[in-house]
Amino acid sequence: MSRKIFDAHCDTLLGSLTHDDFTRGTGQLHVDLPALLESGVHDQIMAVCIEPYTGREKEMWERGLKNFEEIRITEKPRLHFAIEGCLALSKGWELPFHPIVASLTWNGDNPYAGGIGSQMDLTEDGRRLAEKFTRDETVLDVSHLNDRSRKSVLKLGFPVCATHCNARRLCNGHNRNLPDEDITEIAETGGIIGVTFVPDFLEKDGSKATIESIVNHMEYIAEKTSIDSVGFGSDFDGVKNLPSGIEGARSWHRVIDALENRGWSTVDIDKAAGSNWRRFFKIDKEISG
Repeated sequence: MSRKIFDAHCDTLLGSLTHDDFTRGTGQLHVDLPALLESGVHDQIMAVCIEPYTGREKEMWERGLKNFEEIRITEKPRLHFAIEGCLALSKGWELPFHPIVASLTWNGDNPYAGGIGSQMDLTEDGRRLAEKFTRDETVLDVSHLNDRSRKSVLKLGFPVCATHCNARRLCNGHNRNLPDEDITEIAETGGIIGVTFVPDFLEKDGSKATIESIVNHMEYIAEKTSIDSVGFGSDFDGVKNLPSGIEGARSWHRVIDALENRGWSTVDIDKAAGSNWRRFFKIDKEISG
């Protein structure tokens, strides 16, 4: 059965991409239009993250914006723009698209907060930017914040999400995963945790990550909160290796099959597959088909 999948995070925009490549599909990237259509992805959040590219930040910012402009004309699936790390905004660079979601940092620190590789807290500029995003209906993504900065953002009381994080209790080998108390607090804001497919976030030994690992994290988060707080955030094209059984966006049906095999109800699968994210982002109009 086809599901209306909402994937809350991919890094495809910084790949070598043209409109024709995306439309035709070259097999070089995890995400392209044929793969999304084949797998029933109706909403795809596409992030631009420049902070890993030291010395090339402006080049990658312009590449990401150009690529989104090239491919966003598709009506199905809906493609949504996101910022992963707000360094570009601190430099005053143009932001021609309204981001549906924004992460203040990537892994390091910047003028706004500390990422997972930093001990820095949320700054005053970061607090002001968080407030501005919320006023402008851009949701805050806490996925890359360190524990200190994330707790400071949660104290602001805004609805927030983690577009691509897993449960630290199941995989504590990486501090990108969320402790139980933060999973609970995010859910209490009405937010969603998007379980990611990054092998090292699924299993301490990432080589052992499978589709079953994905389901384990989804079930754990749902048990800690509710099924209404769980979604997907694949991180396709953000990592080279994927869990066993996942080759890219064409593999979504295998994840859905795994949920069905675990005994998830149709209603609960539909929530986790997409309707939770659409509710959270207030995207009420479903795509037919």
